[in-house]
Order: sequence, then C-alpha cells, then structure tokens
Amino acid sequence: MTNAQTLTLILVLVAVSVAIGIAAFFRSRRKTSRREALRQRLRNITLYDQAMANRLIEFERTELRRKGRPDEALEDLMQRAIDRWERDNASAAPLY
Repeated sequence: MTNAQTLTLILVLVAVSVAIGIAAFFRSRRKTSRREALRQRLRNITLYDQAMANRLIEFERTELRRKGRPDEALEDLMQRAIDRWERDNASAAPLY
C-alpha cells in the first residue's frame, strides 16, 4: 500500500467517523426534544404537580410489568401516561 492510498484510507475513515458522530448528535437531540415535549405535556395535565406526573409514569411501568411485558423507554411510558389520562378524562371539561 502506498502512502497516497494510506492517506486516502485514513481520510475516508475520518469522514465516516465524523458523519456517524453528527448523525448520533442530531438523533439524541431529537430524542431529548421529544422527551421535553412529553414532560411539558405531563406538567400541563397534572397542573405542574411533578409527584403526580411521576406516579402516572410509574403506573404505566407497573402495568407493563403486571402484563409480563418488558420495560419501555421513558418517552414511551410518558406517552402511555398521557394517552391514558386523555382517555380517562375525555368527558371532563378541558383545562386549557
């Protein structure tokens, strides 16, 4: 392998590594923004009662375990809690 080929190989590997790093960064930002949006929705639902929001999330985690299903990501548990709250309170007057 010549020096030019080695240098080309190194440059390609560096470019691929940088591309993977950038993709991972944006993927994590998207996940974080979804988590924050769900967390804010739970805050609105519970009138900023953080303990109640945590109990809603824990209830969903417990329900999954009771049914013998594996744990899900926090974002999925928050979405389940929001969906259950909206379903259970569909006939109530809206707070907002």
